[in-house]
Amino acid sequence: MKNAFVLCALATSAFATTPVLTRATPDASTNPQQENSVALLQQPALADANGSTPANPSDLEQSRILHDGINWTIVPQGSVIYLPETLKSKVDSKPVGNLLPFDEFLVLNRSWITTNEVTFDQAVGNEPLLTREVSFWSKQDKMVVAVHRLGPISVSFADETLASNAR
Repeated sequence: MKNAFVLCALATSAFATTPVLTRATPDASTNPQQENSVALLQQPALADANGSTPANPSDLEQSRILHDGINWTIVPQGSVIYLPETLKSKVDSKPVGNLLPFDEFLVLNRSWITTNEVTFDQAVGNEPLLTREVSFWSKQDKMVVAVHRLGPISVSFADETLASNAR
C-alpha cells in the first residue's frame, strides 16, 4: 500500500508542469500581438510581399451559398448537381438573413431543394451517377444537392454536360 502511494505521488509529479507565465513589459504593452504567439496563430494567412494570394482559401471561397431571402446556408462547391434555370437566383448571391445548418435549411425549403444520396465512389468520379436519376431531375423544378450520409458533398463530374448544367 505504501509502495502504491509512493508510485502515485511520483507519477503525479512527473506529469505535472509549471505554468508558463510571460511577464508584461512596456514594449509588449505597446504592441501586444507582436510577442503573443497565440495571436500570431489565430491571424489568417496573409498575402506575401509580391501580392500573391494565400495558399489556403477560406471555407466561403470553397462553398456555394444557397438562400431563400430570409435564411441562407453554405454547401461545398460541386455539391449542387442539378440547377434549373429558374432557381439560379437562389445560388451564389449575397447571404441575407440567418445562417442555418444545411439540414435545417433543407427542411424549410423542401419546395425547391431536394437531395440525391451518392456513394463516395460517385463523389470522387470513380462511378457515374445513375442515368435514371439524372433524367428525373429535369422533370422536376428543384435544385438537386448531392449528399453522402445526409451531409452535402462535392461531386467530381465525369460527364461535362451534367457539370455544365449544375453550374
